[in-house]
Order: sequence, then structure tokens, then C-alpha cells
Amino acid sequence: MSSSNLVRVAFIEETVYGETPGAGNFKTARFTSESLSGTPETTESQQIRTDRLSSGQVVTGLTVQGDLNFELAKEDAVDEFIESAMFSTFVTDTPVAVELAIDVTAGTITRSAGDYNVDVEVGDVLTLSGFTNSVNNIQVMVASIDSATVISYIGPDTLVDETEAGASFVVADRIEIGITKKSFSIEKSFLDLTNKAINYKGQIVSNMNLSVEYGSIVTGSFSFNGNSYDPVDQASDFLTNLRTIDPAATSNSMNGSIDMPFIATQDGSVFTDATFCIQSLEISLNNNLTPQTCIGEAAPKDYTPGTAQIEISMSAYLADENWSYLQKKLTQDPVSFGFVIKNNDGFYGFYLPAVQLSFDDPSSAGQNQDVIMAMSGVAKVGANNEKSLRIYKG
Repeated sequence: MSSSNLVRVAFIEETVYGETPGAGNFKTARFTSESLSGTPETTESQQIRTDRLSSGQVVTGLTVQGDLNFELAKEDAVDEFIESAMFSTFVTDTPVAVELAIDVTAGTITRSAGDYNVDVEVGDVLTLSGFTNSVNNIQVMVASIDSATVISYIGPDTLVDETEAGASFVVADRIEIGITKKSFSIEKSFLDLTNKAINYKGQIVSNMNLSVEYGSIVTGSFSFNGNSYDPVDQASDFLTNLRTIDPAATSNSMNGSIDMPFIATQDGSVFTDATFCIQSLEISLNNNLTPQTCIGEAAPKDYTPGTAQIEISMSAYLADENWSYLQKKLTQDPVSFGFVIKNNDGFYGFYLPAVQLSFDDPSSAGQNQDVIMAMSGVAKVGANNEKSLRIYKG
């Protein structure tokens, strides 16, 4: 008798939906738990027998789906699954070399030449470099474009005043909601058994979730939907047979206590650093995939993406600075949210330009308990047709 607890999840991007490419390395995905499964849908026969016995059940469909739960760390697997969830790809910009002057008191960065209106957008995460003071070689978020040569920024309070002729800035690699499908072939191998694996193909990220909480590692999940499933017990039937499987990343997990240099939100009509205390926040994306089911095919042949439904929830201590959100939930005036999560291995940034709030009024939960503003909302297209979610990495 044997049991298995050594599970490896390896994946490769498909160039044709539902087909494993014939060349290329597989990558290893790190996870805290997984529920990838091919689960038959069955119907019990309704035939009447005189001996009162059941005629049994038959398979009428096959659901190929499941979750990959993870701790957020900068790694290729997370990047690729984000692209699948966003139905798009990360875009890389070219650095702009120009004299930059940081004014911490004013919260501005002035360039000596060029036009910010051409190079950046509100909510963009910028990486600054080339400053003599290393604390200025950091990520900031664009709060507003004040003129062609001046932006207001939101960033860590470690920045210092400095003018540097040899400085540069670049918009971090970014991705927006799109319409291009990215799918994977995934192999779940049980390494302490002999040649046992389950192959899943046509795997698309249907849902993505990210949760940040004080005192905890940042966690998330990717939910997959696929179009085929095959348990195998011969090495030659493995998707990864004779393929190179890249080892898992070694980057450290990020946490909600010290790895969030800033959170930005809308104070009145100004997008600025949040001045109230936030306990936790969560972002979720639902692609509302519709399965294309065909006669003669047990599993869905493909999936049609629906509206990208993005929700955000946030728990904050009630304060004068967030009191205005009570009125905004009545008027449905949108507010903006942005934040960066970063450690020594890299960062991810998030920007939602227009969130409409809907939540219960803050209330007293009992003796010696703080009053909490438990806010939630739905992200929509921005006033200038900005995409409802942008994600940055670096």
C-alpha cells in the first residue's frame, strides 16, 4: 500500500488551444494547495426494472477545472498566469533618460525636457534610476500629470530631494484587460508513485484572486478551466516525457506587513497616498467564461470569455479621511485605488481607475472593538476609457 504527497505541477503555454507544443521547456508552478480535476458529470438511468434494481449511471459530460492556491512571489509562473487571467500580455517600455528633480515636500518629479503626457498615464508605476542617493532608485506611482514636465507622485516616504542629470525613468512592465486567449497544458505528477500523472490541456485562468492582510503572507489563487484530461501511468504518456522541466522559483513570498511601500486612493478629487489605516484588501477578477459544449465531446471544446468582472474589498479603521466614501456609495461617484507589493526579489503594482462602492455603514461590533469601514466595490471602465485594471511587474 502506498500514498502520495509529493506533487509537482508543470506547465507550458499552448500555441494552439488544447494542443501541447512539441518543443520547449516546461515550467514548475509553486503552490500551497491545488484542486485540478477532471470530474465526470453523471446521470442515473431512469429505466424501470421489475426487479427494482438500478440500471446505473452514465457519463453525460466532463468538467475540467480547479484552483492553484499560492503565496505571492515574483516569478515567471505568476506572470504567465496573470497574462491568462487578463487575456493580454505584459508590455515593456523603453527607459527615458533625462534630468529629473525630486521635490519631496511638493511630491513632484520635474523633468528638464520631453513631455510626460506622451510617456506616462495616471496610475502608472515608474521605476526611477540613476540617482546618487540610492533611496531614490525606487518605484513610484503617477498621481497626476501637472504639466508636460511635472508629475505628482505617490511613493515611499524614504525618498529625498535630489536633482540628477544622469537619471532616468521607465514605466514598469504593464498589462491591461484584453481579448487574447492564453492557455496552458498542465501536468500534475505524483512523484513518489511510479509513473503516475494527470494531463490537463486547454487550461485558461477563469478567476484570479489576491488577498493582502496585515501580519500575513500575501496569498492568491488562479482558477483554471480546460478542455481535456487524461490520467496516465506510462512515462511515455507524460506531457513532459523527455522534456526539460525548469525548477521552481526560489524567490521569497511577499507579506502584507512590510512589503507594501504605499497604498494610494482618492481623497476628494485628488489621487493621493492613503492617509487612513488599512487592515486588509482583496482584489478578484472573474472572466465569466462560458463553456462551448458540443455533441460528441465529453469536455467543453472551448470557452467564450464574458465581461471581466473586477471586485475590490478593503477593511480600514474609520477615520475622517475615509468618511467621504459614505457619500460616494450613494452617488456612485467612482474612486481610484492603487498599490505596490515589493520585496528584494521584485514587485507587482495594481491600479484601478474607477471603483464604484457599495457597503454597509460602519457600526460598533462590541466593547473594546474598533469601528471598521468594510468597503467593497466593482471596478469599471475609466472616465477616459482607461481599462478597469492595470497590473505592473518588475
